[in-house]
Amino acid sequence: MKIALPIKMNNSNSAIAPLFGKAKWFAIIDNDTLTIVANPAHGGGAVIDWLASIHVDTIILQEMGMNPYRKVQAYGNIKLYHIGFERVLLQDVLEKFKNNALTLLDEEEMAKVIAHHEKKHPAHDHHH
Repeated sequence: MKIALPIKMNNSNSAIAPLFGKAKWFAIIDNDTLTIVANPAHGGGAVIDWLASIHVDTIILQEMGMNPYRKVQAYGNIKLYHIGFERVLLQDVLEKFKNNALTLLDEEEMAKVIAHHEKKHPAHDHHH
């Protein structure tokens, strides 16, 4: 399992970045090894392509829009977990994940996440 989480800062206990596609950094956990990588992509869909290219199969997130979600569905082998919408630190999230305390997002749960995202960010300035 290779896990990716969007984070705010380049450190091992950063807060999770609420906006998935705009996160400056990603924590990548591969076989219990944590690496922090600068996000080379711009926008959620491009981030999904990048994560898929480095063989990430699990993404833990707060918010995601419809476009990156459609990309995740197209890949078909990436699981999404939701950590809620409160500010939370990376180590706390990893602990919850280990204890199976995070929500695996299905269509219905993802619709709620996307609705929350769209309500907060209705006028996205998308450049495709």
